[in-house]
Amino acid sequence: MRKKILFYLNGKRHEVGADKSSMMLAEYLRYDQSLTGTKIVCAEGDCGACSVLRYFPHGIKGSDSDQYLPVNSCITLVAQLDGSSLVTVDVLKNSDNLHEAQKALVNCHGSQCGFCTPGFVMALTGLTEKKLSKGELLITPQEAKNCMTGNLCRCTGYQPIINAAVSMDLSNCESIKTRFFTQEQAKDLNLHFQESVRVESEDFLFFAPKTMEEALLFLKEKPDAKIMGSATDLGVLHNKRKLKITQVLSLHLIQDLYRSEVINDEIHIGARVTLSEFRSFIKDKVPEFAHYLDVFASPQIKNIGTVIGNVANASPIGDTPPALLALNATIKVATMQGEKEISMSEFYLAYRKTSLRPGEIITGLKFPLPLPTSQIRFFKSANRKDLDISSVNFAIKIDWKVDESRKIEDIKIAAGGVGATPLRFKNVEHFLINNAYSQATIENAVVELHKEFKPLSDLRASSAYRHVLIENYFRRFFSEIGGLS
Repeated sequence: MRKKILFYLNGKRHEVGADKSSMMLAEYLRYDQSLTGTKIVCAEGDCGACSVLRYFPHGIKGSDSDQYLPVNSCITLVAQLDGSSLVTVDVLKNSDNLHEAQKALVNCHGSQCGFCTPGFVMALTGLTEKKLSKGELLITPQEAKNCMTGNLCRCTGYQPIINAAVSMDLSNCESIKTRFFTQEQAKDLNLHFQESVRVESEDFLFFAPKTMEEALLFLKEKPDAKIMGSATDLGVLHNKRKLKITQVLSLHLIQDLYRSEVINDEIHIGARVTLSEFRSFIKDKVPEFAHYLDVFASPQIKNIGTVIGNVANASPIGDTPPALLALNATIKVATMQGEKEISMSEFYLAYRKTSLRPGEIITGLKFPLPLPTSQIRFFKSANRKDLDISSVNFAIKIDWKVDESRKIEDIKIAAGGVGATPLRFKNVEHFLINNAYSQATIENAVVELHKEFKPLSDLRASSAYRHVLIENYFRRFFSEIGGLS
């Protein structure tokens, strides 16, 4: 068993013990390694100034994540980077030659005060890596905007940055992966990936097992340990002094948890599948889900955050739970007695409370592939279009009877932001199943809809506004699919 965290930073090998593995990566870079190009501003993964490139060679091969991707270093523990290869803005310049992203920003005057500029450079470099891997040499304005939704410029200098992105000549751009990821590095990381790691000090314990059996035994030994997916939530709480991360169980060394596959007309994904990987996998199977994920978090968050982490976090405004509830998902769980499954509709019990018992670990989830005749819509309302927490999110999936009766065979309706947990509208579903599809049916269903939830008012929306949103999304769905206004 290893007793140190191993990763490569700008091509150099780093082994880190407990004293530094509990640091946030941004702090390690700036204060331990004197790599001050990476900036710390918000310390909660919102502004992107701390972006670095991370390549994790043990994930899903051949996917969009099989390359260097931007992630937020301000909310990522050094321990979480075990097995990774990292590149910071400090080394993008090769000899006397700036990287094409840097050169373009200079030529287009894409920097004002300059504090956010390193983050924009790294986001744009991540996009060039993706384009080069596909043999594409041009960046469109929309691609530039999409890749930089996780970066904020307080000087409001976005247009020159977009101009810089579309002006880049990628035919002259050398891949970061070619420069910094060698065969020797790959061999070293793969060798150490085969061993469990336990890093421990008086006030910090990080354990990453190779098997689920080891993980379950560790939780029995340390029942208060946090199972950490990517710390996109825990990292914020830690930075804001609301919670101190002291005992961590990481599943990043268990290879089976990186699987995404279709088995017997069911989508199966493992607990370590990131939101970016899931979007790539699902885009031709459930396109509506992929479009929905486009307005969920930033690229930096999606490149490291996991679907299961979002589910297990049990936030009433989490974006994936309503969609997965509408898709009738089932959660797969490992226990000391063996594996079991929990219907997602029975998973959320109260605010931040789930039906998981102490010592149990989510290993993945599954849901049936929608039928070709299924109709699905996912909606989200937030104060900003991108990179914002939902005020309300809403999901609905409907299957029709195969005859000419225009009756509903099955329907699933779910929402977030309207209660202490993500909510299934089971009474409305029951009312609609086997009911004739008509304007009168929809009007009566709306009455039932309002009876089934009593949202609170908070800083994101009032109770009345949430009622209006849910009704409007419900009506919009039936208007779009059936012509009813």
